[in-house]
Amino acid sequence: MTTRGILFSVVVLMTCSHVLAQLFTDCTLSSTTASCKKCINGTRSGKCAWCKETEKCLPYNPVTDISNLPNCGENFYASNCVVNHRTVIVGVAVGAGLLVILVIGCSIWCCCCRGRKARARKMQQQEDEYQAQRDAIADKHEASRSERQEKHDAIRMKYGLKKSNPYERFD
Repeated sequence: MTTRGILFSVVVLMTCSHVLAQLFTDCTLSSTTASCKKCINGTRSGKCAWCKETEKCLPYNPVTDISNLPNCGENFYASNCVVNHRTVIVGVAVGAGLLVILVIGCSIWCCCCRGRKARARKMQQQEDEYQAQRDAIADKHEASRSERQEKHDAIRMKYGLKKSNPYERFD
């Protein structure tokens, strides 16, 4: 089956489910007792919506009637009687967007900022190890130099070449 065939099947299925939901959902209320609370909070919860303009209870399918309700327009209440459905959808979308931004921000902070600090610590540790090696080499070199100087002084003493002034020329 091709993508076009699958898409056509989904559209037909959604249309049929919408029509069947409207046929089998009884959202009629008597005009004297009709109210938003009776329409939404009654046994028809999730299947009926209250139209503010016509003040009627109409069948509602959350999948297909997400932005507007047939025979009503955009001003209808589907989940509660305080905030209309469009406001609920916008609020949920904004909340979800903020949540996504927060998660992305935390991920970036964890990966980049904390990683930068760890890299800086590692670089400092490597630099400290390198400096310790350089200090050890310098100490070893200084010890060799002083040992060599002692040997030279001992040889000079042996042959009487010790000078009172180190800057004086040998004869």
